[in-house]
Amino acid sequence: MPNATDPESVIRALDKVGVDFSIPKLDLVDFLQNAEFTPYPAMSAALLALLNSSMLKRPVFLDVIVFNYEHSPGEPSPRRIEDVNTGLLEASVLQGFNNRYAQQETAFSGLLKPLDVPQPPAQTLSLVVEGTLSVQGDVTLVDTDNPRVEVTTRLIKVNSEAAHAMVAQELHRENNGWRFTNGDVHLSVSNGEADAGLRPVRAGSLSDDALAWPTMDGTFSGDTGAEVRLQSRIRVGYRPVDVKLLVEGRKGFAANAATQGRIALDPQVLLVPVEVARFFSDQFPVSNISVTGQMALWDQVPVLNATTNFRSLDGGTGELNFAERQWDVWPTLNNEGLYTHLGWISPDSIWAKAKVRFRLVNYIDIKTDNVHAAPASGDGQTDRRLRENNDTLAGHPQHIADKPVLKVIFMERIAPPDSDHIGQALIGNGSIGIAAGTTADKDANIAHEIGHLITGSQAHSNLPNNVMNSPGPGTQISDDQVQKARSWAEQFAAFWAH
Repeated sequence: MPNATDPESVIRALDKVGVDFSIPKLDLVDFLQNAEFTPYPAMSAALLALLNSSMLKRPVFLDVIVFNYEHSPGEPSPRRIEDVNTGLLEASVLQGFNNRYAQQETAFSGLLKPLDVPQPPAQTLSLVVEGTLSVQGDVTLVDTDNPRVEVTTRLIKVNSEAAHAMVAQELHRENNGWRFTNGDVHLSVSNGEADAGLRPVRAGSLSDDALAWPTMDGTFSGDTGAEVRLQSRIRVGYRPVDVKLLVEGRKGFAANAATQGRIALDPQVLLVPVEVARFFSDQFPVSNISVTGQMALWDQVPVLNATTNFRSLDGGTGELNFAERQWDVWPTLNNEGLYTHLGWISPDSIWAKAKVRFRLVNYIDIKTDNVHAAPASGDGQTDRRLRENNDTLAGHPQHIADKPVLKVIFMERIAPPDSDHIGQALIGNGSIGIAAGTTADKDANIAHEIGHLITGSQAHSNLPNNVMNSPGPGTQISDDQVQKARSWAEQFAAFWAH
């Protein structure tokens, strides 16, 4: 048990069993030092006793547990551990879990997973975050909302009931595929918007359980206590997220014992919410546009190969034999230092020079007729069907109408086949159209069309390699474009307000 008079040791002990917090840490430290007037010391001690040989499978906020307990019938507020009602405490944890993760667990036991004993948890030896600008207090501020995070861990031996012996964790990577034998490994991301899905209420993390895999090919074994460097990709926002490594053994997770990192998007970076709509028909399926592909384009989120993503369990004991996975896409920088997907350069790679980033917050598939998926010859004005699709999107029930978003409309063609348009900005409507079926070079065309919205003009540039050049947009932006981009992006600040 931790030293009950040392709030930091109590916080670390709670973290190991899956109890975190959403209130400011200084407030929590103050509460834990005040056993006379707050229930936090008593309830923390009771939680640690309750979770002595197990941990919560997903974190639950301590302050929410205390709130639920104190608002139970009779409004109890214990000051000693012996005054804590165990059944009521379990119910308070269960309520906090279900509310946080929108679940319907009915029993406290369903929230638990065993600690992998007798082996100690794996130790994180270092943590490196892409795009780090500075460290303010205990928060690492980054210039990208999609950082790659690297950690180094040491593999160990774990107990196997099936083998009646200690067996070594083994991690093998070859190209984009990897296998973890006698365990699994994840990067836990908490306290952001872990459960928010594609439309976060705030700018937070993509998920609370990002897959981690080796940074290089090779085989690493717990027989020799091998150190292996792991990498993952997460989404962060202005609210700091807590990041730590979770290594799994044969029987369950063991929390990372090292101090966890906290990561947030630098406040000077302006984040633009993006809503993507795919307009398709039976004849023109626009099949190369998908939500996973758009996540990779806008947010550098890797795409997982579903056919090689599985976990093998022992049929007798239920222990984890191995986890095997393979990325379809793992975003990496090209020779020019740019992220690309399906031939398009990620807009982040260009407009981030103005400290402007883009985040996919909504994706809609809209089935339409052939002429609205691919305008035909003699179909009137070049942008007629695109404008009609923009009107359709604005009236769609899934469209985000309460706050401004950048609308991106994908069609097979955005104009009749005799037109050379592969992109079009609808200035004044906050939307752009992109031809997904073009055989022309795509390159920076999405960033180029966004540039027309930023400048509020259909005019082009003649500066060398500038993104607003036509034809053939480049990848550079001028000082004037930097200022205009920042002014334009400020209109979306309200989207992330909380």
